[in-house]
Amino acid sequence: MKQSVKNSLALVLTAIYFGILVLMLEMRLHGDASEERLEWMQTTGTTAYLLNVLILFVIYLILMAVTNRFLISFIITNILAAGLTAVSYFKMNFLGENLYPWDLFLYNNVINLLPSLSEQINLPRILTMAAIGLAVIVALIVFIRLKKPPRLVKFPWWGRVIMALVGLLVLSSFIFYRSFPVAGQVLEDRFGIMNRDWNQNENYTVNGFFVAFLLNTQSAIVLPPSGYGKGKMAEIAQEIEEEKDERETEISDTRPNIIMIMNEAFWDPTLLSEDLKFNQDPMPNVREMQSGWFLAPVFGGGTANSEFEVLTGMSNAFLPNGSVPYQQYITSDIPALPNYLKSFGYRTLAVHPYPKWFWNRESVYQHMGFDDFIDIDRLDNPEYIGPYVGDAEVTREIVRQVEDSEDPLFLYAVTMQNHISYNPGRYEEVKITSQGGGLTPEMRSIVDLYAQGVLDADQALKDLMDTLEEPTVIVFFGDHMPSLGLDYQAYKEAGYVPGGPGEENWELADTYNMRRTPLVFWNNFGAPTPEVDVLSASFVAPYALEMAGIEQPLFYSFLDQMDDVMPGYTRDVKVDADGEIYYVTPDDVDPLRQKYMQIQYDILFGDQHSRETLFGKPE
Repeated sequence: MKQSVKNSLALVLTAIYFGILVLMLEMRLHGDASEERLEWMQTTGTTAYLLNVLILFVIYLILMAVTNRFLISFIITNILAAGLTAVSYFKMNFLGENLYPWDLFLYNNVINLLPSLSEQINLPRILTMAAIGLAVIVALIVFIRLKKPPRLVKFPWWGRVIMALVGLLVLSSFIFYRSFPVAGQVLEDRFGIMNRDWNQNENYTVNGFFVAFLLNTQSAIVLPPSGYGKGKMAEIAQEIEEEKDERETEISDTRPNIIMIMNEAFWDPTLLSEDLKFNQDPMPNVREMQSGWFLAPVFGGGTANSEFEVLTGMSNAFLPNGSVPYQQYITSDIPALPNYLKSFGYRTLAVHPYPKWFWNRESVYQHMGFDDFIDIDRLDNPEYIGPYVGDAEVTREIVRQVEDSEDPLFLYAVTMQNHISYNPGRYEEVKITSQGGGLTPEMRSIVDLYAQGVLDADQALKDLMDTLEEPTVIVFFGDHMPSLGLDYQAYKEAGYVPGGPGEENWELADTYNMRRTPLVFWNNFGAPTPEVDVLSASFVAPYALEMAGIEQPLFYSFLDQMDDVMPGYTRDVKVDADGEIYYVTPDDVDPLRQKYMQIQYDILFGDQHSRETLFGKPE
């Protein structure tokens, strides 16, 4: 048989194989909806399915062009395909999100969390299978190197050049479609493919994993909003000044300490079901003091994104879905609450009982103006409650820092005790138990262990409040709701959200209910305490400064304007002043949204024209 015939036959068979592989991977990714995935391939998603096959095939072609080795190219392509989709599968089950290109930069975070997730994902079995696969690959490579068997498939140099060029052209048309309008137009008009980055679950469902993943690659690059420039920013600043909220802060000569506590996954588990009864209230103190609801931009994880919004006043709603500003965008000094408070003589300190590299905090905190960062390595023989440092230990560290600080203190604390996973044996003693609520024994165990963490956090907050003697403002909130079982299992069993695969049967109200955590504003010197129905993470800081009697920057006046009409604002859900919920920003709020986008782009990606005017200390 001629070599050209062998080559052609190999390419055809490889393409057919990748067609089968893509279908199998898509069915696995969608679990219970695998039959619907087969229907997708045969009907509405036929073109998208074929493009997913094409992507794997051209990756193979590029590798073949580089190595001219069929087996090596074939194996590497399979590893990439299986590895990426496996990670996406587990991420979806734990966090309700697909794998995004920028997640690949978070490998340190994933590796560090594997021990706590091992029981739920059967980590030993996965690692064993991976080790066997790696051993087989190494054995094949060694065999090829030593025995040098005759190659059934090999291409001349000019054929490999063509393969490489075709492969790179195809991949580039997906990755850089925004930079080349023709490519984007062909994808949309000819093939019906568009990046649905406003709804990533829909994006991956409609387009398939590999198409959606590549389309998201360039989305990590944020383009300037229309009209952006120095003149536009000056115009916006003037408008904010003219429309400044009449709500006046009572300026105080006293500089109270300001403590913000972002408590890991803090939520009220009694909300799961009216039929779910606990032997004691898991959060009696927070329930008594609760000021409203904190609207988080994330569920089950992504702590850094809630933190980003609280400390900067910026919104993840204007960034690529799935992005992490701490990892991608904060690479130089940025106006934030810590450096603003430093201009009033505050010492600024972050406390987090976990490694400082997690979420790139060490670098980001410096850019935000924190004077110091006390991480796990700086704590002296900390007390662990379960696998993580206990909330009581964080309280003790806060008290130590308050007592030792000669200057007024801004302290931002991030707790860890109630981090997933909630596996049996986590605590030596579980004081809180539940009954009813429709939970299976497995989910009841998870909920009870989680509730124990809530109980401990609630008591730690009460102990802190009882201990503080200096004038102090405290803001306490959960960074996001907890992940209770794979695919929201506990929430679905209890009837808190509808059943079915993923979020398929959810309405907007369900999404809203999966983003709210308790919020507490408190002080010990008699200042008025805010009461809110719901408040986005981005709008929290102005309330803290108002309680503390500190004059606010002009940007916070803008946040007040936004808060007055739409106090809840995230990518997934918006809430207006009347409590109505929306997915898309209402027309009457859109002018504020446009200003918000301009300001955020200017600070994160632009020339910071507005920094001095909007974020400087008022004269």
